[in-house]
Amino acid sequence: MKSIYSYMNQEQIDTINTVFTEIMGIPKSELNDTIAYNSHPAWDSLKHLQLISELETIFDIEYDMDDVIAMENFALVKTLTEKYL
Repeated sequence: MKSIYSYMNQEQIDTINTVFTEIMGIPKSELNDTIAYNSHPAWDSLKHLQLISELETIFDIEYDMDDVIAMENFALVKTLTEKYL
């Protein structure tokens, strides 16, 4: 199956998946694009900032604040991260 993320390779997608599940403390089997900030019990403001910080470190990027705020669900985390790669 072809990824919808045209600028990310599978390794980058896998890295985002791993970082997300480790920070949120959820199994990969529960990971899906509809997991949303403040709707999923594990995804609170502190976890959001930890996620941003870890992705910035791993990918050597710096998100614009508007993009940090816009990351309302896991699909947007991947889409907005792709902008910086």
